Amino acid sequence: MKFAIVSTILAAAAAVSAVSFQQLPLPFDEETVSTLAAPTRPVPGHSPIAVCDIDDSQILDLKYLKIDPNPPLKGAELYIEGEGYLSEQIDDGAFVEIEVRYGFIRLVKETIDLCEQLEKADGSCPVEKGTIKFSNTVELPNEIPPGKYNVIARAYKDDYKLISCLTATVEFPRN
Repeated sequence: MKFAIVSTILAAAAAVSAVSFQQLPLPFDEETVSTLAAPTRPVPGHSPIAVCDIDDSQILDLKYLKIDPNPPLKGAELYIEGEGYLSEQIDDGAFVEIEVRYGFIRLVKETIDLCEQLEKADGSCPVEKGTIKFSNTVELPNEIPPGKYNVIARAYKDDYKLISCLTATVEFPRN
C-alpha cells in the first residue's frame, strides 16, 4: 500500500505549528510574508494550502487536497485527504523542513525525518513512484493563540531533490 507523503508533511506541519506559543502582538503584513514561499499555485480542493516554489522541479504533483474543517479550528480534529503522483521513489533519508511564522516572527524552524513520520502513521519508506492517495487526521490543541500563522513545509529526498513545497496561511480567531 502506498502511503502518502503529503498527508505526513501536512500532519507534521500541523503538529509543529500547533505547539503552544505566547501571543506576539506585532503588526502582520501577509503580502510580505507570503513572498517567503513565492511563487505559489493553489491546490485543487478549496483549502488554504498551496504548492510553493513552483518554478523549481518537484517530485510530487498534487492533483487535489481537501481539509475538514476548512479553515482549521483549534481544539478540533483536522482531516486531510488528497491524491498526487510521485515521479520518483522516496527512500530513507528523506526529510521535511518546517517553518512557522506569526507575522514576521519565526516561531518554529525544524527539520524532521519524513520516513519516521510515515512510520508513525502506519506507512514506511521506500514509497514507490506512481499515484498516491492519502488521508490523515491530526488533533489541533485548544491552546493555539489567536492570530494569523504562515506555515511552509519543504520535503526533500536524501539527495536534496525537492519532493514538494507546501504553504498555508491560517488564522485562528479569538474565542
